[in-house]
Amino acid sequence: MNIPQVLYTVSNIVLMLAGILFVPLGVAFYYEDDAAIWAFIYTIIVTGILGGLSKMFVRKKTADIGIREGLAIVTFSWVLCIFLGAFPFWYSGVCATYCDAVFETTSGFTTTGSSIFKDVEILPHSILFWRAFTAWLGGMGIIVIFVALLPAMGISGYQLFSAEVSGPTADRLKPRIGETAKLLWIIYLVITVSLILALFCGGMPIFDAICHALSTVSTAGFSTKNTSIGYYNSLSLDVIVAVFMFICACNFSIYYLCFQKKFNKVLKNSELRFFAGLVLAAIVFIALSLYFSKPASFHGGVKNACYSDLGSSFRHAFFQVITASSTTGHVTADFDLWPEACRFLLVLLTFIGACGGSTGGAIKCVRIVVLLKSIRRELTRIIMPRMVKHVKINGESVSEEIIADSSVFFTVYLGIFAVCSLALMALNTDIVTAFSAVATCLANCGPGLAKVGPMANFSEISYAGKWILSFCMLLGRLEIYSLALLFLPIMWKR
Repeated sequence: MNIPQVLYTVSNIVLMLAGILFVPLGVAFYYEDDAAIWAFIYTIIVTGILGGLSKMFVRKKTADIGIREGLAIVTFSWVLCIFLGAFPFWYSGVCATYCDAVFETTSGFTTTGSSIFKDVEILPHSILFWRAFTAWLGGMGIIVIFVALLPAMGISGYQLFSAEVSGPTADRLKPRIGETAKLLWIIYLVITVSLILALFCGGMPIFDAICHALSTVSTAGFSTKNTSIGYYNSLSLDVIVAVFMFICACNFSIYYLCFQKKFNKVLKNSELRFFAGLVLAAIVFIALSLYFSKPASFHGGVKNACYSDLGSSFRHAFFQVITASSTTGHVTADFDLWPEACRFLLVLLTFIGACGGSTGGAIKCVRIVVLLKSIRRELTRIIMPRMVKHVKINGESVSEEIIADSSVFFTVYLGIFAVCSLALMALNTDIVTAFSAVATCLANCGPGLAKVGPMANFSEISYAGKWILSFCMLLGRLEIYSLALLFLPIMWKR
């Protein structure tokens, strides 16, 4: 591994983070958040010195970035951005410990949306903005920003792009990676601005609209209100947020195809059809379950009045299903009080997650589609062993390498889920809380069940548990391999 090249590139990303921090500093000055002002200034100084010294003492040896260098750069960049990005929470005093600050920042950059804050409404405006801004940066990926700038630095960015972009394959919309990164960010910006305007026109205050737009487009789910989107009790806002959650849970290459007016390809997209069908089926099932459930089906023995008519049941099912399947985390109802079947289905949707190449997390629908089609093929081979049948996605054959990769990823994902859940239970966490906390953090979703439910938070989790869950969030965001491979000795051989 070319360690000098790794350190040199990471130092550039750290310096870029120092520049980015001027944005929340400006917000702090605007709202006169004195404690936050100094917190951001200190963070900028520390970040700038760290990046500057690294760049001074490490000279760039080569412009070539291989697979190992790309994985190391992406992983170390994310870790440093998290640890440095935690300083404003810690310095400003909103987080009592650095552990809590790291958890909150990890949740932001990984677009998880889990929080340790019991009352977010008392936080300074600049801190609320920084929470949402970290999520927005992490949504498309801070590395993708850097990749867009790499051509000007004379560095090839393919390996960085491949290590950063989610899914079994990294779709190249343009011949050059730098152009692809720029195009992705243009699409990302257009969707963000559109959502801000839609929320503002829907009656949401401009600051809330900005913060909710940043966390919705990134599928993070951070809110400026304790009860999330449910605070506004507005059908129009529910629909707007839900629609944009769905949009951002789809592969961004689809919007490029729409721009090219290739609507036929969009409609035939296997992953999109699977994702939309799954969401629709889940909405219908949960809505009918809520409507027809007996009062005793709900914890507390009393059926909520908001589920007394079919329209209200569909409204809440529509929002909660999309927020779970997109791994966003916004809520309009306490689904932890729903019948067991509904809660199980939401957790299952969280495991499956969004589409590859989106801002969503979890296993990804494209991998599920590949696995289902490969299972169907193997079952067919039992009856017709000599038949040659290819697994196809979007009308094109999928290589055996991608099928194997999807199978391995699925197995490793479940294995990590089991081990981390066991570790959390070993810290005296009940089984439902442990399972749902690990599931939601690994899938970068946000709320879980029981003590980490939609109307609760992660403040009661032990410090050791928070570090475990922070590790899960980072694993989920980097899709396991980037982080796990760093522990293999072969990664560090020359």
